[in-house]
Amino acid sequence: MTGAVRNFNLKVLGWFWLTLLVCILSIAIPAFILQEINENEPLSGRDSRLLNNVAQRIDNILLSRPADPHGIPRQLEQLETRTSYQWLIVDKELNVVQSSMPLRRSLTEEFNSKRFWYFIQKEQQREINLEWTRLVGPVSLTARPDWKLVLWRPERPRPLDVFRAVPWWLMLGIFMVVTSLMSWLLVRSIARPLNRLGDAFTAVGQGQLNHRIEYSQSADKGGRRSGESPFTRLFAQFNDMTGKIAALIQNQKRQSADISHELRTPLTRLQMTLALVRRKCADPSLIPLLERAEKENELLNLHIQRLSDLTTMESRAISQGKADITVKALLDDLCEDAAFEAQQLGISWQHALADGTLSIYEEPFLTAIENVVRNAFKYANTSVSLACTVAGSQLTIVIEDDGPGVEPADLSKLTNAFYRTDSARNSDTGGLGLGLAIAAEAVRLNDGDMSFSLSEKGGLQVNMQFRLTQKP
Repeated sequence: MTGAVRNFNLKVLGWFWLTLLVCILSIAIPAFILQEINENEPLSGRDSRLLNNVAQRIDNILLSRPADPHGIPRQLEQLETRTSYQWLIVDKELNVVQSSMPLRRSLTEEFNSKRFWYFIQKEQQREINLEWTRLVGPVSLTARPDWKLVLWRPERPRPLDVFRAVPWWLMLGIFMVVTSLMSWLLVRSIARPLNRLGDAFTAVGQGQLNHRIEYSQSADKGGRRSGESPFTRLFAQFNDMTGKIAALIQNQKRQSADISHELRTPLTRLQMTLALVRRKCADPSLIPLLERAEKENELLNLHIQRLSDLTTMESRAISQGKADITVKALLDDLCEDAAFEAQQLGISWQHALADGTLSIYEEPFLTAIENVVRNAFKYANTSVSLACTVAGSQLTIVIEDDGPGVEPADLSKLTNAFYRTDSARNSDTGGLGLGLAIAAEAVRLNDGDMSFSLSEKGGLQVNMQFRLTQKP
């Protein structure tokens, strides 16, 4: 894990330097373009006045001292300019006629380039930089129209000078845009795996213990993981954890099923023994005790049966498979049976079904609805209702009663196996504390969600949500 954290730190540090490099390039490229554009702008200010002044002085020398063409360069040697610039004169073939100082060979070679040719041919005065030399000009001489004057001085371009062509607001804007974009990409690369991990935890929290996070990972020749990121390692640990939890729960269910199966045989024998003892018992005072023993035996047998249903529900559902069934086809018979039972109990029953098709395990689904409805019948005073509503692709089933309800602190514990509220323990309704636990397991198998709240009627309200495969 230490290596993965180190790799993550290197990734963040590398991303920082990459962001800085991209920012510099994003500013340098426009700066270079602007600098090239500035070279085509007309020359103005002090350099322009100096260029015209030197050109006028050279014209005066050439006009005041007429001589043969070969003697003119010697006359120009007498010209002195007290500036940082030197001067040179080129003819129309771009040959240097005269220069105030000797020129480097590398610079004169650049005079044959297209860039220098365009510079000389332009009538507008401007500046360029060739071979670390700043050139200002050109100016056509009046005395010799085929000659052009250029001022020059050595000037090594500095990297920061490139950025001077960019306005400060443009540099700030580019910096903000680039850093925001790069930061968003970094956060996105970190947030995406974290969101996947969060969704996986949510799925496991809802009971989907078979949920796994898919990830790609290479291995070297020794079988060790290579190129491992901290998130890949985290995904692997999450998958291992959920696998172990699923194995533990499955082992617990198997043990519970085995225990239930093993207990049934001695309980059956005990029941038969009690029946024989009761038949042969001649003492009337022992009859109530035997009836009490038979009742406890039946209750224990019911405990084992419900526990077996809870532990074997998933395997039986998977063996039967899912089916696409409409809501009405699923609940019509159940609602008719509930109406008949409510009539026998003297309770008002109301139901409203909705259209839609579910892809579900039918037996667990019906078990969940039936257990909740029977639980409502146990505690209702006068009425129980079942209502189905559809919102988008979501089916919601609400079952509520007008019974005494439960304490708000008990709502989150109602699906715990063998849990019974204080009111349930003290009432005559009986119950083992497994009905709602079985219902919750059945809802989970069908990828649904089950929650509890207090009804407006004063009793308990159970909300179950399932995803429709076909909208009404």
